[in-house]
Amino acid sequence: MPRFLLLRAGMRAILTSVVLTILFASGVVAGFWFYPQVFATPAEPHDHDPHDHPADDMQEDAHGDHDHEDEDHVALTEQAFENLGLRLGSPTTGDYWKSVLVPGKVVEIPGRSDLAVSTPVAGVIESVHVIPGQNIPMESPLFTIRLTDEALLAAQARYLETLTQQEVAQQEISRLSPLIQSGGVSGTKSRELEYEVKQLVARQATILQELRGRGMPENQIEQLRRDRILASTSSVVAPKFVQEQSMGDPSSGYSVEKLLVHPGKAVSRGESLCTVAYHQRLYIEGTAFEVDLPTLERIAKKGWKITAETAHDEHDHHGMTSLQLNLLRVDNHVDEVTQTVRFFVELPNEIAQTLTEDGRQFDQWRFRPGQRLHLRLPVERWTDQITLPADAVVVDGPNAFVFAEHDHEEESAEGMLNAASETESNAEVHDEEHDEDHGVFIEFEPVPVRLLHRDDKTVVIANDGQLHDGERVALNNAYKLYLAMKMQAGGGGGHHHHHDH
Repeated sequence: MPRFLLLRAGMRAILTSVVLTILFASGVVAGFWFYPQVFATPAEPHDHDPHDHPADDMQEDAHGDHDHEDEDHVALTEQAFENLGLRLGSPTTGDYWKSVLVPGKVVEIPGRSDLAVSTPVAGVIESVHVIPGQNIPMESPLFTIRLTDEALLAAQARYLETLTQQEVAQQEISRLSPLIQSGGVSGTKSRELEYEVKQLVARQATILQELRGRGMPENQIEQLRRDRILASTSSVVAPKFVQEQSMGDPSSGYSVEKLLVHPGKAVSRGESLCTVAYHQRLYIEGTAFEVDLPTLERIAKKGWKITAETAHDEHDHHGMTSLQLNLLRVDNHVDEVTQTVRFFVELPNEIAQTLTEDGRQFDQWRFRPGQRLHLRLPVERWTDQITLPADAVVVDGPNAFVFAEHDHEEESAEGMLNAASETESNAEVHDEEHDEDHGVFIEFEPVPVRLLHRDDKTVVIANDGQLHDGERVALNNAYKLYLAMKMQAGGGGGHHHHHDH
């Protein structure tokens, strides 16, 4: 290779090395320059002369203290107060029943609540006078049946025949009586007619028993005797065999549950036509574990009331309706699978709403079979206890507290005393904070309490002076207030107030 080519290759290698060295050195310098700015840790506050910017320093200190103090109160606007649906009230002092909550359901009373209506005669359904759900007064007509029972028709004919024969015999006796008294006719004929009348009366009694046995109602028998016309149809009416147990208006005793026939259908004697319900009284069937049997025995012995609760909204205990009921009986069998015991409470029912359509009345009952309820079994009574709704208390780890309304009159008096000793710069800071409070409708502060007992509905707290007499607290949505307090503490809004005792 020529010498000048070797020199050129050597110069290229030297230039390349120089360029790479310069680039590497530039990268190192740039790294040392930008590294402290990118990965710098937060700097400590700069020392400066407070006289340089006194207002800024005071405002910064005020906000710093305020952010720390916001953690123990919450301020709400009127809209926020309404959105939370808060209810305010004072804790109540009185007797508290410690109880056991067990499930229950509404059931029908066997042999009294669910009834069947059957036809007493054989025939063809001519008309149906009711529809499902309709309220029916007792002994009101349900069906009209055209009779096809030949034996019943024959019995009616024999009954009318004996009535006619009896009337003829009676008329003959009346005609012969004057003649017998005058001696013109022998008394033997009169005695024979009297014997015949007695035989006819006896036959009538037998035929009447047959008519009743074949299902002919008394009103139709009386109509047959009066009009002397064979009955070709028969009415089936609502039963009346629980009328004496009705607590309210007997006209609203039954409602049609299910229709089993239709016009034109042939039915035999004893066939079911419909089912009706009698729901003025029902049972609540409760389910308790075997360990609850001593509690049930104590309830029965001492006559304590069992509380039945039904919730319109399972998340709102204040939407509940409660009834105090007596224990009726405890089942004598333990379920082998679930190891539970059934007990029963009699439940009086009432009509919640009545609808009318085309002259038909439809009753809507307050309690209905299959409806789920909660039963509270009383265990022990505590006297002179402070109680609050369970939704009024927040539990945060080992701490529990309620939210009490802040007393603005006390705050105003304290603010006036503090204002007398503050400097002009502090007054400016308070003016700024007052501007921040514009629109605050109500303020709450957490009050620590000690829990003695808690169930799903009520909390019992110790009477240790944490709550003043008559002090208003939030009775619901305390946890939402707790979340709002945490959010405001993080955002740095509001004022700080102390709950002093």
